[in-house]
Amino acid sequence: AVEINGDHVEYLVEDNTIVAQGNVVVEKENIKLTCDQVVFYRMEKRAEAEGHVTLSSPQGQISGDRLEFNFETMQGEFEGAVITAEPYFGRGEKISKVGDNHIVMEGKTHITTCDLEKPHYRLTSKKIDVYPGDKAVARNMRMLVGNIPVLYIPKYTQNLTDQKPRVIFTPGYDKKWGMFLLTQWRYYFDENFKGTIHLDARERKDIAWGIDLDYKTKKMGDGIVRTYYMNERNITSKRFYQERPSPTIEKERFKIEWRHQWKVDPHTNAIMQYYKLSDARLLKDYFEREYEKDANPETFFLLTRTLPLGTLSFRTDVRVNRFVSTVERLPELQFNLSNQEIGQTGLYFRSVNTYSNLTKKNASPSEVRINTMRLDSFNSVSYPMKVAFLEMTPYVGGRETFYSKTKDPSNYNVIRGQLRTGVDISTKFYKIMDVQTNLWGMDVNGLRHIITPSIAYVFAPDPTVPASKLDYFDSIDGIRRAHTVTFGLENKLQTKRKEGTLDLLRWSLTSDFRLKENPTKGGFGTVSSDIDFRPTEWLTIYSDADYSAQEQQLMTANFDIYLKGKDADGKQKWTFDFGKRYTRDVDDQITTSFGYIINPKWEFKAYTRFDIDRGLLKEQEFTVIRDLHCWDMEISFNETRGQGSEIWVVFRLKAFPEIGFDFSTSFNRRKAGSQSSIGN
Repeated sequence: AVEINGDHVEYLVEDNTIVAQGNVVVEKENIKLTCDQVVFYRMEKRAEAEGHVTLSSPQGQISGDRLEFNFETMQGEFEGAVITAEPYFGRGEKISKVGDNHIVMEGKTHITTCDLEKPHYRLTSKKIDVYPGDKAVARNMRMLVGNIPVLYIPKYTQNLTDQKPRVIFTPGYDKKWGMFLLTQWRYYFDENFKGTIHLDARERKDIAWGIDLDYKTKKMGDGIVRTYYMNERNITSKRFYQERPSPTIEKERFKIEWRHQWKVDPHTNAIMQYYKLSDARLLKDYFEREYEKDANPETFFLLTRTLPLGTLSFRTDVRVNRFVSTVERLPELQFNLSNQEIGQTGLYFRSVNTYSNLTKKNASPSEVRINTMRLDSFNSVSYPMKVAFLEMTPYVGGRETFYSKTKDPSNYNVIRGQLRTGVDISTKFYKIMDVQTNLWGMDVNGLRHIITPSIAYVFAPDPTVPASKLDYFDSIDGIRRAHTVTFGLENKLQTKRKEGTLDLLRWSLTSDFRLKENPTKGGFGTVSSDIDFRPTEWLTIYSDADYSAQEQQLMTANFDIYLKGKDADGKQKWTFDFGKRYTRDVDDQITTSFGYIINPKWEFKAYTRFDIDRGLLKEQEFTVIRDLHCWDMEISFNETRGQGSEIWVVFRLKAFPEIGFDFSTSFNRRKAGSQSSIGN
């Protein structure tokens, strides 16, 4: 059935047609046609629409001056139309809907993310096949900035669900690299086979390239492969065309990375990672974000099987980068038996058993190897109970560990044992308060205060073989005597809102008390506090601190407050963040961040970092953001004490906010040892 509405609707019996004029709406299922005037032929289910015509569907909409559309076959033709599928826009002299999910644009056609009639940039072709909600395919495609062609691609496919551009250019200047141009060319065959080709040019380092692949298989899981290679040529002149005072040093540098995950069946999962680097500094020199996340990535394989009573895992760790020290596990097999009730006794048994063939290798050029075969078994029996209002779980257990080798050859094939016993005690108290208020926008609909105190007691005598006589591979080898009581207290303040129960305030306090049998100094150790306070959407406070009761000194303290304000229309107008960082004998600093939207075209941001101990402004950064319609331009200035100043300009497509074109340079770099420098 097709429903037709308009200011004036007339049914012509002889022609079996319906003519509608003024604010016309024609609907069938999830297809909606709006226009100024329409003639609908009932027998053919065909509509001829004119004037501000828009055809809408869940995948997007097409707008134009005139449309012929068949509501039976869901096919039709537009003249001078525009396709909208946020964030993409397409325009063509003729647009035909040839299938439920297939549109053909012909003539002078283009796609872009700029919604202007004359877009700042566009991808043009004589014919573009659009599959709404899926992809757009063009042949002999040109990229134009204004009217200037900057790129030609014989065949181009744009994934319409993807929020990243196909080609990314990052030009700039760096003191170490000289002038550079980094490029990313994203290829897309289908959802199961896509990736990126990297081609980078650095004036003082030469050319580098790499290929990334994201893949999915139907039965063998999915993964990612990343490669990068360069024959690094460190020229000794400031410019490649200048005379070089000394010979150019060449060095091969590369990275090969492969991660794969395979869900073999509902109970079995396999994960593999291979990470090969040419040298220890490659990540720091060219992949700084990866380096900060993990400076020495591992190569391993892990197979996990969930069993009815626990889990079984098989793991191997192999060193492939000789410049790092690591522990190889060839292999490690573990069975973890989860808590199982022993008959109807109320007693629960838990067991963790691990076999490891271990080899510890020091970084090259050292050839030192330490190895052993270790069989570790930890077993415990617990008895959960409730005494009055207390939940108690006493337990007793022991660890037995066999070592084929130790530090002393005369003590090979030894078994180390240790008893471990204790009890966990906790309870909950709560009170509900009838408080209704919207003070400062807190939206409080009743309050519930929950207090959860807890005590954990642990006693473990000296192991039969002290850690000093064993080679250290991981924490299992370092166990020692322990006799402690850990106290905990958690406070929660909750309220109800539309989205459900919400924690307004959470405050947790923990501290361990070391009894005299503990090897370290007795008494309270570290008192830790953790606060999370979120009363409204415009205010958030975080705080954590560690206080040493032994030394009676504050060890660390962090405090963050986040504020944001809106204008009269409810749109965000400003943000202010304040942070305090304190680590004893390391640093004590304050950071601030302020952002303000001046008007729809201009935005301002400022960041500072102040060293309280020295009374110095360590860093300041100022950013101005200009709205250029389909682009945002950021101009930033940063000055860091001891490192110099830096200025950069970033052009970022609004449709792809995570991707930008970065034009940056460093200047006024102070040299270590100069009077104006306070360090490297």
